[in-house]
Amino acid sequence: MKALKVLIDGEPVGVYVPPVGATFTAMVGNIPRKYMRAHIMTGTDAESWQWQLSDVQPGQVISFRMIEAPLGSGIPPQFVRPRGPREVAENKREAAKLYAKAKREMAARKRRKA
Repeated sequence: MKALKVLIDGEPVGVYVPPVGATFTAMVGNIPRKYMRAHIMTGTDAESWQWQLSDVQPGQVISFRMIEAPLGSGIPPQFVRPRGPREVAENKREAAKLYAKAKREMAARKRRKA
């Protein structure tokens, strides 16, 4: 199973393994501007998972490596939130809309280049 290994200054922080068939997202931001925070997110139609990583100080290096890891291994999520059927349906509607928009934009770019 594809998982995410996170290191700060070369030292392992953890391995984050999504549920079966789920993708994962890593986000970093300099909020509140004095240091950086990183979050790992994943989920299924049933629930949303999130991990908040340790703060990354100026000059530190954070790295992400996609690895293979057994399902159920890794650090358990810090936050688990159930998803209701309305939220799932809305997410799927929005995803379909954004996918169609991206396809139109890519086709338009190809036509301009041709």
